[in-house]
Amino acid sequence: MTYYEKFLQRKRAEHGEKFDESTLSEKFKPFFGTDTRIKVETCGQVVFGRVSVTTGWKPVFILMRRKSDYGSCWTLSDKDIILAIQQRNGKYI
Repeated sequence: MTYYEKFLQRKRAEHGEKFDESTLSEKFKPFFGTDTRIKVETCGQVVFGRVSVTTGWKPVFILMRRKSDYGSCWTLSDKDIILAIQQRNGKYI
């Protein structure tokens, strides 16, 4: 079971039928719960970070700019474009 599937299971148990995952974009699911950094074009700007998620019954993916961050103002949706993915050597492809 993936980290994303465990997240869904936990939230469905917590919120029941009220839980709504419709705002979670498919393209960011592989990066959720990993330390993989991505380069994203969002809100007309290019930003880097890791994918995390908000709390509550209708979560949204967010972009965490630094490893020490606890929250973010950068929400991710289907409109946002993944420009690059960081490789193990630190370079983005």
